[in-house]
Amino acid sequence: MIQPRKPIMMQQPYARILTVAGLMMISVFFSGPVWGQVTERRNAGERATKIVAPSARDAATIETLKSLIQTRMEINAQIKDTKQERNVAGSDGENTATSVALDQLRAKLTEVESDFESIATGVDLENFLLKSQEKIDWKEELLTLLTPLLSELKQLTDRPRQQEKLRSEIQLQQNQLATIKVALRNIDTLIQNTADGDTRVKKALESLRAKWLSRERQVTDRLKVDQYQLQELLRQRQSIFDSSQEVVKSFFRSRGKNFIIAVVAFFATFFLMRYVHRLVYRFSPIHRSGERTFVIRVMDVLYHILTGIGATGALLFVLYTVGDWLLLSFAIIFIIGVAWTAKAGLPMFWRQVQLMLNLGTVRENERILFNGIPWRVASLNVYATLDNPDLRPRLLRVPLRDILDLNSRSYDAEEPWFPCRIHEWVLLSDGNWGEIVSQTPEMVQLVSRGGSRITYPTQDFLGLSPKNISKGFRINIAFGLDYSLQAFITQAVPEKLEAFLRAKMEETGYYGDLVQLKVEVAAAGPSSLDLAIIADFSGKMACYYNKLNRLLNRMAIEACNENEWNIPFPQLTVHTQESLRFQTDRSLS
Repeated sequence: MIQPRKPIMMQQPYARILTVAGLMMISVFFSGPVWGQVTERRNAGERATKIVAPSARDAATIETLKSLIQTRMEINAQIKDTKQERNVAGSDGENTATSVALDQLRAKLTEVESDFESIATGVDLENFLLKSQEKIDWKEELLTLLTPLLSELKQLTDRPRQQEKLRSEIQLQQNQLATIKVALRNIDTLIQNTADGDTRVKKALESLRAKWLSRERQVTDRLKVDQYQLQELLRQRQSIFDSSQEVVKSFFRSRGKNFIIAVVAFFATFFLMRYVHRLVYRFSPIHRSGERTFVIRVMDVLYHILTGIGATGALLFVLYTVGDWLLLSFAIIFIIGVAWTAKAGLPMFWRQVQLMLNLGTVRENERILFNGIPWRVASLNVYATLDNPDLRPRLLRVPLRDILDLNSRSYDAEEPWFPCRIHEWVLLSDGNWGEIVSQTPEMVQLVSRGGSRITYPTQDFLGLSPKNISKGFRINIAFGLDYSLQAFITQAVPEKLEAFLRAKMEETGYYGDLVQLKVEVAAAGPSSLDLAIIADFSGKMACYYNKLNRLLNRMAIEACNENEWNIPFPQLTVHTQESLRFQTDRSLS
């Protein structure tokens, strides 16, 4: 007796338990930056309300406080002196300078007092004095995020930038030397052309010449230094291959381990959660019942989403823990880019979610036509599993996006899923026939008599209207006799021919698989009386289809020979020119 299935309401407690257990397990993977910030703020609040006992302060803390007190006294003394200088300042410039210096000293004093209070109390004053609402500058936050990346790129391009900078400076110094030479040449010309009595002019020109000579020495020395540094950089220059190899080695020495650990954490979390999902399906009573209710489907969708979030969170948590801000910035930028790119696919994603919830145009345990082949929708999950019991392999896994535009329908238990099965014999409309040895979603292969193999794409095979003869088949032969047998053609001749054929079939050993044999008048042709030999055989004789056709023709000829029945030729009347003239004259008369 079939017991009625429990109502869905009886399964709700199990669903709630599994939901809570799944969320608790997922929460483990979110103990990274998000939960870390919450924990840090909670701990900060506890630190703000918890006073460190005096007995816990060691000698180092006391020494630090003494140093801060001494610094505070010194700054106070400097502030006092600066105030006195401002009071006696004679000009506005001096007054402004002393005011700026006074503001700087007061800022240092505030910083020292804050450090003293923080060390003495043992609490974080920043969290204590934190404002309830803080305006976020997204440009500054983005710059903070990109700073490690930009610093790394700057370091990678440091050598080429140094070379370019030195080349620019060398070119500038060479231009300066050329200008200095022109200036010295003009000064020398003026000195030569100055009269001996103009001593003050000569003295001024000599002083100016000494000044430009000093400039020439400075520029020349700077030029030698820059040229030397450029030569050193060029001497240490490596090939592109060696440089790339060095960059790769440097990466794996510094960040390769962090990168590998983060990737391992990502895939370990992903596959672990997938494995737990399979265990739930294996041991959960509501999953083992075989029917996926709407609640189970919603849980599966949420679980798949949380699997991706959890694996990504594990990767970020590893990078956050090891403090690799460069890789963490890379990961965050990559995730933001993927999210930004994926926004265009949200409608398609929502349609796929509808399929997973069994609310779309394709539903589980219904029939669809995919690539011209009928399939039963076995399951709709991250992938769609299609089933055709007549194909090998019978299961096909396809992405949900490939069936978004299809429609499924209910089906009858007697509906065929394919025209034939393996080891069955078929006739095709192109004249080929043979035994099916392989049929897959892509190709169908059959072997004809003699061993030759014919392969068709599955869709082309179905387009040839395959006729399956393994369940039984009929051979229909048209056989003509002479009009001299017209008096016996309706009764005696068919009976004799049928009896003769049956006797011969018994002799050949095929009579046991002969289901039916008939000989009937088919038509009165222009030159013969046509009989129809109709023979039905069981499917066991499918491999002898052509042989039986030839055998029945031979037996019919033997019957004609034994009974002296004439097989007429098609009559052809030849009209000569004389006969045509005679017929024309008769018609005119």
